[in-house]
Amino acid sequence: MRGRKLLSILFLMMALLFVIPVHAQTRVLLGVNGGQDFDNSNVGGTLGFEVPFLHHYELDLTDTFSPIESHVSLGGGRANIVSAGGHIWLTKSFGLVGSAEDSAYNVTKVSKDDDYALGGFAWRGLVGGAPTRFQLQFIDEFNNGINSTGLETPHLQGVDFGFTMRFGCVSFFCVRNSEDFVAGAVKTQSNPACDGTYGITGGPNGGPCPRATAFGGGVTGSVVFEFPRHRAIENDAF
Repeated sequence: MRGRKLLSILFLMMALLFVIPVHAQTRVLLGVNGGQDFDNSNVGGTLGFEVPFLHHYELDLTDTFSPIESHVSLGGGRANIVSAGGHIWLTKSFGLVGSAEDSAYNVTKVSKDDDYALGGFAWRGLVGGAPTRFQLQFIDEFNNGINSTGLETPHLQGVDFGFTMRFGCVSFFCVRNSEDFVAGAVKTQSNPACDGTYGITGGPNGGPCPRATAFGGGVTGSVVFEFPRHRAIENDAF
């Protein structure tokens, strides 16, 4: 796991909070998360910031650390995802959402660090009286290639559908539940000497050697504390 890179991104995230015109309704999120996707499972904690500004914009910064990370056939270890992005609200309820993610894990047999771009549409309003957001995003992996251990990136392309709901407030904080459902296609590992990575296709004696495509998906969820509590607007769409 490229710890220095992750640490640098965290410092950048914190610095951004002080250089943009921050709205008074900045929200801090702290909680637990877990899930299973593409045959991998994880449990950990999350820290995030939502910074509304200039009425129509919002900066979203999140770091999710999973001290319990398990990959089928590869063993267990830890993982970390840093995300930086935001919303542009075109109307009171409808807007655009996008982000870039650095996802790294270190398990028994392998260490990887992958980069993803996400973008799509968001809606906010009240569902059953609770302030709720829905978003539909498309996922595309970038910075593809072969890492120092000889592993190729999976070239993920997929769709993420998620929601987050503020379902109650007590004392100085509110409580949220979030769920994300992901589906997509990835490339399986192959031999870069003949799968087209270096412009060469075909294995020994002309046999096929392309990377196969596999399909999968999964779900992740979290429960987080949102603070400070903005009492005057806690029941409004956020």
